[in-house]
Amino acid sequence: MIADYHVHTKLCKHARGEMEEYVESALAQGLTEMAFTDHIPLPDNFDIAHRMDESDLEGYIKKIASLRKAYPGINIKTGIEADFYDGFENYLEKILSRYDFDLVILSVHFVRGWPQGSWAFSYDFPGRRLADIYSDYLQALRRGVDSGLFDIIGHVDLVKSAKQSLLRENADELRSLFSAAARQNMAVEINTSGLRKDIAEPYPNLNMLPLIQQAGLALTLGSDAHRPQQTAFRFAEMEAYLAKFKNLKLAQFEKRKMTSRLFNTLSQGD
Repeated sequence: MIADYHVHTKLCKHARGEMEEYVESALAQGLTEMAFTDHIPLPDNFDIAHRMDESDLEGYIKKIASLRKAYPGINIKTGIEADFYDGFENYLEKILSRYDFDLVILSVHFVRGWPQGSWAFSYDFPGRRLADIYSDYLQALRRGVDSGLFDIIGHVDLVKSAKQSLLRENADELRSLFSAAARQNMAVEINTSGLRKDIAEPYPNLNMLPLIQQAGLALTLGSDAHRPQQTAFRFAEMEAYLAKFKNLKLAQFEKRKMTSRLFNTLSQGD
């Protein structure tokens, strides 16, 4: 099966279960590779209720190393999910350079200037077009991509509403985002957690796959697991869908370096 490159731990304060349980769940489903990618701390205790404390990082890294030895049947990567938020770039660069990560997921959960604490899930702009709201979010993602700090764009259309997809009104911005990501040698995540939510579809909407392919980007899959049983959530379904696409590339990361393979042939890609 495809590796699960988006798995959380209870260190983020809103996930449950021991890290061993996530590994054992992955093994039970036939995975041979996974990555722990818990939420990075942010400066001044920003959103501390939903992420690791800075003091947790050393133990987090050591725990993954110990699991790697304890479970030789699965390749366990050291990852992190890192929020891009305007003004925090220097802090992120310091944290990311301090530790030996295999992969760093770019996420935008907060958009500076938005109401409700900038929280991306609580936007409310009476009178503004949804396309303009989406544009705020996409431009924040683009600044994250252009920063060069990240390896994978996580849950691209996180702010989407069932009323309107990002692809419908913001296609040009998406093309520009994916082109910028290709220049940075990044990958794009297919995140299955949306299938557990009211939106009932993965992030991004799979209609974006042609745009992602046109930009020459490889994919990763992530369950965004916050419970051990969510590891590799509905991956078999995603594999069956992805198999319909020709020349689709899957990315693999080690020490922040990406290699890719063709999905259908499992041969090494460029």
